[in-house]
Amino acid sequence: MYLSDEVIYVCLLLVSIPIGFLFKDSRHTNFKAWSSTLIGFLFALIVCRWDIFHSLITTAVTCLILASVTARYVHIATFIWCFSYLLFFRTMDFFSMRLPVSHSNAIQLMLTLKLVGIAFERHDSYIRLKTIRKQTHADESEKLQLQDKYLSVKVSTISVFQYAYCYIGLLTGPYYRYRTYHDWLEMKHGVHINGLAFMRKRVIFGSIYILTYLLLSTIVSFNDALDDKFYDNPLWYRLLYMPLIFTLFRFRFYSAWLLAECMCMSAGFGAYPLASKPKPGQGPTDLVALKQAYEQAPNTIAYDFETIHNIDEWKCESALTVKEVLRYWNMSVQYWMATCVYKRIKWRQIAHPATMFVSAYWHGIHLGYYMGMVTTTPCILAENVMESGVRRRIPPNSPLIRVYDFCSWLFRTRMFDYMSIGFILKYFKYTWKYWSSVYFIGHIITFALYLIGIIAVQLRPKGKRKEIVNKDLGLGTQPKASEEQHQRLEKEQHEHKKEL
Repeated sequence: MYLSDEVIYVCLLLVSIPIGFLFKDSRHTNFKAWSSTLIGFLFALIVCRWDIFHSLITTAVTCLILASVTARYVHIATFIWCFSYLLFFRTMDFFSMRLPVSHSNAIQLMLTLKLVGIAFERHDSYIRLKTIRKQTHADESEKLQLQDKYLSVKVSTISVFQYAYCYIGLLTGPYYRYRTYHDWLEMKHGVHINGLAFMRKRVIFGSIYILTYLLLSTIVSFNDALDDKFYDNPLWYRLLYMPLIFTLFRFRFYSAWLLAECMCMSAGFGAYPLASKPKPGQGPTDLVALKQAYEQAPNTIAYDFETIHNIDEWKCESALTVKEVLRYWNMSVQYWMATCVYKRIKWRQIAHPATMFVSAYWHGIHLGYYMGMVTTTPCILAENVMESGVRRRIPPNSPLIRVYDFCSWLFRTRMFDYMSIGFILKYFKYTWKYWSSVYFIGHIITFALYLIGIIAVQLRPKGKRKEIVNKDLGLGTQPKASEEQHQRLEKEQHEHKKEL
């Protein structure tokens, strides 16, 4: 049954791609809205079966909140409701009720982000309009008018349901704002968007990821370590299991997210003028350029699908540090976390831990998730002190730089293998049992590197120690990566834009 569900899931994603071409060239807003909703509801019914009532209840109550609560507080009320129901959804067995089928969890996750997101968009539209009425400075007023024109939303009960069940992103993401959905419905020049050109590379890599996933799934399984007989295997096999199972784990996500991106591209969903500098999840960031682009002839506009770009798998694979990987993984959800949680908290001291807590809570309530996420903190600290205490002391042109970077990449990849066990096994007892069977090797190596880094920092001149401690030990602004890494990433991004 599990394999059958997986096959159905993949088939729905594959079917979504050709369906998209029916919508791309359409200029009929109502046809796009109702047809995409009907398809999405049918997909949800196939995947969730009777558990579709959970998404219906969540959406219906959210509509009541949007209709009855003032825009000043609607985002808070919706956040509390959606995340409270998410807790009930995952703990139904505590009330002697059957837990929903596994794949319905993915739909509930995306629905939570979308419904909370639309409430925040409505709140921001209210604040923006209120500010415009008070604004007297001409330049600021013009800027706010552009934001009101291209960012503000007006929603009805019907439009909330249509947005919630739109087939695009329903099963796997990416997360997108209601305004992005609205712009897609109102898009009149889809015929000029060459989605196939953007899809070509994604389809090629997506096929490779799917084949790799299918091949690896014949060798290892996510359930292997749940069996007591697994621990009869020698240590070398238990260690080898980590990179094998994490490769299976991430290629599963790569495959799903790349198919989801292709689904968006075939429908022209999330396409914005390149000049407007779109970002994942957010959409256009340069509204002046957006306005100027739309004033051009439709066939002369260069488009970009960065809004629905959810995973940069090459940067995830080649990144040298844990923090660098996190920047390019599930980027649309990261945008939601930053916009709806991190930036809303006035007390900056608690903003980051609060965001991490919401992220962990959203992913699941199993302790294995938290065990994996919490382990990222000592990893990042170890990388930071090794960066300041060791790498910065190596001459820039020395071949030892390459050796260090390779070792850094090796540590990062193996630690993600190690931390992924928490996400795969989920429960505390299974995660603890596996980590103890490999003698907590990840934690030991991390602690050893941290000590080496601390000792190296202490050997630095006294005048520089305070600065190093503030920047590298978590008491100040932590470096995301070395300057060399930043330059390399910026160059790759520039080349990628040129290709598009």
